[in-house]
Amino acid sequence: METKQSTEGKWSHGKTMPVKNVQAARLRSACEEWGFFQVKNHGIPDTVLENMRNDLEHFFRLPLDEKNRFGQLPGDLQGYGQAFVESEHQTLDWCDRLYLVTQPPHDREMRPWPTTPVSFRESIESYSAELMRVTGSLMAIIARNLGVDLPSDTYVSQALRMTYYPACPVAHDKVLGISPHSDISMLTLVWELNMVGGLQIKRQDAWVPVKPHPKALVVNVGDFLEIMTNGKYQSIEHRVTVNPHKERMSISAFHLPKFDMSVGPLSEIVGAELKKYKTLRVDEVAKVVFSSKLDGKKTKDYAMLRI
Repeated sequence: METKQSTEGKWSHGKTMPVKNVQAARLRSACEEWGFFQVKNHGIPDTVLENMRNDLEHFFRLPLDEKNRFGQLPGDLQGYGQAFVESEHQTLDWCDRLYLVTQPPHDREMRPWPTTPVSFRESIESYSAELMRVTGSLMAIIARNLGVDLPSDTYVSQALRMTYYPACPVAHDKVLGISPHSDISMLTLVWELNMVGGLQIKRQDAWVPVKPHPKALVVNVGDFLEIMTNGKYQSIEHRVTVNPHKERMSISAFHLPKFDMSVGPLSEIVGAELKKYKTLRVDEVAKVVFSSKLDGKKTKDYAMLRI
């Protein structure tokens, strides 16, 4: 299966960029029924993965004062720390986080990009670029499955959430690493760095664990892709549980449309059906979703048409 970007700036299904181990029919079924799938043989060089892993481990093991040099500022999600901490008595997710806007380059704010270790920024840059390539290939297959041409700027923005989950030996069955939520993205690509499980997806009111596989990326459909497909593809709630004995590290890469774009159900997909979602500007939806802690399917609830 091969894809290309056409000269009109739309992703279609020509013959240049191969994506191995992803079959179109299986991908369609995964997007429609599960909202999650795994991609192996994605072509990201081992050196890029190892450099990213080593630098991220180094960063999270730094003293707190050193990490706080790159901490979040009031009203800003970027940087090290947890947003929406309003009280010392509230329940927080059991994790450390570093959140950065990585694409396009002109949207980057470099203050929260760590300079320790010294190679970290370069590692982030290389990893980010590889994920953009993989996402472009996946979006081309999705466009083919849907029978549409998706503009190449439907996923032009990227943000990385790098997360460290300490072991939680006490009351680990009552603590969550990340609360249940769906992603605002088109596609989210997750790399579980140290092969410690914890990611769970909600299916038929039950939580199903996702087993990590070496070097594989876990990909999930985001809210914007569900909206564009009028609910044909499913953005599923997921959460992260903690391990009583082992720490866990992961990187989630969120790929979104340009913030000044308007996104709604595609007419080619809707056909004679009723539209289930409004057409909304991306920045309008982002303002709602990012104004409070992760919780359920806020994007879908906000965009849903009351019919």
